[in-house]
Amino acid sequence: MQRRLRVATMAVLSIVVLSAAARAEQPSDVSAQWAGYWNAKNLGAVLTLYGPAPIFCPTEGQAWNGVSAIRKNFAGLLAKYDPRLVLTSTRSELSGDLAYDAGTYEEVIAPAKGGKAIRAQGTYLFLFKRGARRRWKIIEQTWTEFEPIHL
Repeated sequence: MQRRLRVATMAVLSIVVLSAAARAEQPSDVSAQWAGYWNAKNLGAVLTLYGPAPIFCPTEGQAWNGVSAIRKNFAGLLAKYDPRLVLTSTRSELSGDLAYDAGTYEEVIAPAKGGKAIRAQGTYLFLFKRGARRRWKIIEQTWTEFEPIHL
């Protein structure tokens, strides 16, 4: 009887562990979390999603290398604008400790002090690497625009 109880307990534990693994954070979940933090203008939370040496490739201009460059540029943008970003993931895959999430975005960028809002659309690509506690961390982001905008 005790042996059956142990076998049944082991089976239940195996199902629980497999179920938890199936619910594990997916790369597209991190992209959506990033957009939520961005929309909330929560710079500190946005930066927690990056790995130790990330690269951010804006729609135009030079890449921003490292968390300090990303922080500086994001702080400047968030001080001037109120973003409303919607990401639509179209493809997300992982292989070992690397993953990506790609899709399209629509953003309404309103001047924080009033004025005409700007609408932007394009594509995005987030590259991830597993970090501490097996959490996905952004190592590179690339954005495109369907049509140029002027901030």
